[in-house]
Amino acid sequence: LTQPQFLAPSTTILGFIMVAIGKSTSAFLGWAASQGIQTPLDLAQRADGRYTTCKEDIAAGEDLLRVPLSACITANTLESLAERLAYERKKGSDSKYAPYIDVLPTLEDDGSGSPSLLSLPRFWDAKRLEKVTDGGQLEARMANDERKDLDPWALACVDSRANFLGERFAMTPMLDMINHDGSVLTKASVNEDKGFSGSGDVLCLTSGRSYSKGEEAFISYGDLSNLDSLVDYGFVAENNAVNSESIGVQMMRKPPFSVTVYADGSVDPGAKATLRYHLANEEELEIFSSVEKGSGLGILAKPLSERNELDVQSFIASTLDEAACEAKTGASGADDLVNLYLKERAKLLDLGIQRIKSKYPDLEY
Repeated sequence: LTQPQFLAPSTTILGFIMVAIGKSTSAFLGWAASQGIQTPLDLAQRADGRYTTCKEDIAAGEDLLRVPLSACITANTLESLAERLAYERKKGSDSKYAPYIDVLPTLEDDGSGSPSLLSLPRFWDAKRLEKVTDGGQLEARMANDERKDLDPWALACVDSRANFLGERFAMTPMLDMINHDGSVLTKASVNEDKGFSGSGDVLCLTSGRSYSKGEEAFISYGDLSNLDSLVDYGFVAENNAVNSESIGVQMMRKPPFSVTVYADGSVDPGAKATLRYHLANEEELEIFSSVEKGSGLGILAKPLSERNELDVQSFIASTLDEAACEAKTGASGADDLVNLYLKERAKLLDLGIQRIKSKYPDLEY
């Protein structure tokens, strides 16, 4: 993390930003100003929720946001952060963070564009989930992430909005209202004793690109696959440059494993190594066993034989083709979000097949 520049004197303090988007938001802006939060961004709202725009031209390397850590809700783990958020919400107006909590997404959708958590798959009904024909990837991810011992609203807020400060996790006001763009390089650091009144640590967020006045500002939430962004944030990026798609594989009398296709269409080496071993004949297994004693499993990083490698590539291509067809079929009858998720999955799996066929044009599968 690099040291960000401090805000220029012309930078607007949140209390003076004029945004006509409801009483709760106005109350939040006043609270944020009193906490010393500073930014050259405006808040705006559209049908799909809040977003931020630039109140002035912003050059790359200038600060997008400064938030005193005292204004953040923090905890050592995501679980304990969810518990603290639920506790603060239960306190109602007695909570120091009440104006911030009042503008967090809810478990309702009134059609007004107010932030809602219902876009997260964990809150979808069974009928909609049945439309997600991704070989069980979404279902498995949600089952792995599920925490029945935590407040569902608080956990969803934390999963979709929390950030890591190096030693602890935080719900950071205003930061969680800036939308994601994976191509934007965003730098952050914690400056000690640089608060609004000259004391206290401050989280500084520095822009990785230039913006013109009125343009929407973005930050990167990280290298998110489409499954990551769908599960935790409720959106899918078209042509995601860091997407990856996985397929669960179960071979008879073999432990289950996954085949993952990366954004460039390549297949993860671990899956190929596993298949080389599972599809080896007796002669190839003997060679592997004799070498394994001296050099470990490194031999599986390369083809064992031409025959074996053709079987491996054929198995992978067939697996990708079946999963792509399943995704395309599901996409045709799904809503816009599920349709995009499945179309992007099928597109990447097809790219994986094309990459295999470019190297093995006569491959049968």
